[in-house]
Amino acid sequence: MIISLALALAAPADLSVPMTMTEVRFNECVDLAVDDPVSGVVEANKWRIEGGGFLARHCLGFAYAEQFNWTAATTAFVEAAREAEIAKYPRVANFWAQAGNAALAGDQPEKALEYLNAALVQGSLLGLEKGEVHLDRARAHVALNHYDAAKSEFASVHELAPQDPLAWLLSATLARRMGDLPLAKADIAVAAKLAARDPAIALEAGNIAYDGGDTAEAKANWEKAVEIDAESRPAKAAKKYLAQLVTTAPE
Repeated sequence: MIISLALALAAPADLSVPMTMTEVRFNECVDLAVDDPVSGVVEANKWRIEGGGFLARHCLGFAYAEQFNWTAATTAFVEAAREAEIAKYPRVANFWAQAGNAALAGDQPEKALEYLNAALVQGSLLGLEKGEVHLDRARAHVALNHYDAAKSEFASVHELAPQDPLAWLLSATLARRMGDLPLAKADIAVAAKLAARDPAIALEAGNIAYDGGDTAEAKANWEKAVEIDAESRPAKAAKKYLAQLVTTAPE
């Protein structure tokens, strides 16, 4: 989510209106942060000292995120969001959403919920962008073992972003953990239609089948995960389950 929204944040809402020099500089700063995060930190701090304000801080957040420095990234995104809120910047919701995303990546689910709530309160997010915020809220609730709350969030995600295979995969996994195998099967089927060659989806389809007592279907899906990408993490897990199929249930 962090990078997918980056280049849209400073673009004018009306694409027929040329970008300002500040907007151009923001996009150039984010490009640099993505291509060369160390130089991106330097450039963002330089711009901030020159008076770049919340856009400079937000660019700094991207640079830290590219280095997987989630604590620093979260701090930068939060500071940018607070400044943008004071300035009544029209896309402040995106800033809060990315602060929440970074906090979640940094294993701070409670903080993530706080920032994601701040994003939704703005009332400006629609469609996919709003759906992605609900998806992050669902992931945060799962991390906190708030399964019922997460299930409710997934319902919102599926309504707002029905074409997101990750959301269907994660909701299927949650349903399996909650013991709702019919829902898990239904959700993983949708995920498989949307991303037929995703080894993670094949792995989870196998897990669901195994929990339902269908060993043959579990084996077929785990073998599919390995066939799709033998070196991927899901495939490695599938190989372990295949090797232990007779005596050990997958975790």
